[in-house]
Amino acid sequence: MATSIEYVAGAERPALLIEILDEDNAVIDLTGYTCSLKLGLDTATTALSKTTGISGSASGILATWAASELALTPGNYIGEVIATSGGLDYRRQFNMVIKAALA
Repeated sequence: MATSIEYVAGAERPALLIEILDEDNAVIDLTGYTCSLKLGLDTATTALSKTTGISGSASGILATWAASELALTPGNYIGEVIATSGGLDYRRQFNMVIKAALA
């Protein structure tokens, strides 16, 4: 996995852009794909399942956060994005760290 993505619990910005690359390291155009995102502290549980505010584009998968969507328990999350078209999926996993907000 690449470097971790970090957010403070409760953040709403910035949006998250995940690029999916082909074998030549070119960004795959995901325009028109149905996209989703899941976050979990392990592979057995899902803390967040996102199907709205997420879309495919020529730049990758763009997720915009709604109010309180990232109000998660601080920790190291496994993230997974899925882009589907014609019954076939692109799936990528990443690490997301949710940090506690200051009092």
